[in-house]
Amino acid sequence: MGKARLFHSLFYGSILLGFALQPLMAGDHKKKPAPDRYIQNYERKLADLEKRMQDLEKSIKQANADFREQTERKQRELKELAEEYKQREARAQKAIKEFGEQQDSISAALKKYRIGLAAKQAAAAKKRREEAKKPAADAKRKIDSRKKPAPKAKVDPKNREAIRKKAEESRRALLKRFDTNRDGKVTKEESKAVLAQEAKQREEARKKIEEAKRKREAAKKKAAEEEKRAVEAKRAAASKQAAEAKRKRDEARKTPNEAARKKPTPKKAAPKKAAPNKPTSRKPDLDRLRANYLKAQKSDQSAKGLYEKAKRAYDEARGNKKTYKVDLERLEKNYERAKKNSYTAGRALVSAKRAYEYARRK
Repeated sequence: MGKARLFHSLFYGSILLGFALQPLMAGDHKKKPAPDRYIQNYERKLADLEKRMQDLEKSIKQANADFREQTERKQRELKELAEEYKQREARAQKAIKEFGEQQDSISAALKKYRIGLAAKQAAAAKKRREEAKKPAADAKRKIDSRKKPAPKAKVDPKNREAIRKKAEESRRALLKRFDTNRDGKVTKEESKAVLAQEAKQREEARKKIEEAKRKREAAKKKAAEEEKRAVEAKRAAASKQAAEAKRKRDEARKTPNEAARKKPTPKKAAPKKAAPNKPTSRKPDLDRLRANYLKAQKSDQSAKGLYEKAKRAYDEARGNKKTYKVDLERLEKNYERAKKNSYTAGRALVSAKRAYEYARRK
């Protein structure tokens, strides 16, 4: 009993203590002040400015990245141009060296020919002097009738004249080619200048030939494309005519059936036997397949047109040396994509046509 009283006293004491402390605890909770409207506006403006600064920093970073990319691309192009011009200079130096060797060989041959010509002329002069001395010896030999006169040496002046003319023509041709100042002499500088000019002319002629060849190839390609487009247009027109003829045949086939359905039935008709169940008409399936076939035709024509357009743009960009590498890669990707789409559309057209023809025959 003592324990029960103690429990009740403690229970009621705790309740009374709670009621006593409740007002004190209620006084501790204070109401928070309402936020100031100006502070909110300033904070909102600060957040907006911070966001703008972040956006500007992002744009600056993107601009710097674009600048670095463009600078690297320009440097690569400049490096490629420098390499190309270096190769051209090496080829020109090689050609000049070859022409110098040819000039040296020609000069050596000319010197050798002049020495030989001088020796021949000296021999011919000596021979003429000996021939001039022969009449006195002949007169002396005629005194002695017992001796037979010696036969004269055969001299062929025509061969000497032909050799002389040939040497003179060769010398004139050499002077005409290398003697630019027309002083009758060929110097090393004149030979180098003439050979360099001839090399330049040959290079220009080669470029003209390549340009003409490229134009011929472009004309051939264009003619082939036009012929291909004409064939495709003829094929489309033929398919359209076939579709129109089929539609007319279907309409002509419908007309008698509709006329038979519109005829009035007689009032007293004899009872007819029940007809067996006929299979359902295949016309909805045939119309659906025909619609699929026409749709595939349009898709194939559109895909082919896009493919030709992408191919033409890519070929023009490849032929233009001022096209950037990034644009060329983008045009190449467009060309490959259009080519793949054209192939897919062609396959779909073949499948739709096969299904439609099979349904018509069936």
